[in-house]
Amino acid sequence: MAEYRIDYIIQRAKEGEEFEEIGFGSSGAWSTPGQAAHMLSSAVQNYEWETEAGMPAQDEIRQEVEDSDA
Repeated sequence: MAEYRIDYIIQRAKEGEEFEEIGFGSSGAWSTPGQAAHMLSSAVQNYEWETEAGMPAQDEIRQEVEDSDA
């Protein structure tokens, strides 16, 4: 049986700046592309992605998004 995985990067561009990578991740292996997409969506909505040194923390991004929605 086939398995499906979606690997992704998240980029952000602040006003007047170029896009920069702020996170990355994988859906993990699932039996359908739809399941993989669902897991990816859930992880991103919950700010659960990987970061490397120099990237902003997920909580920082969450606060930035919440502040812009206010």
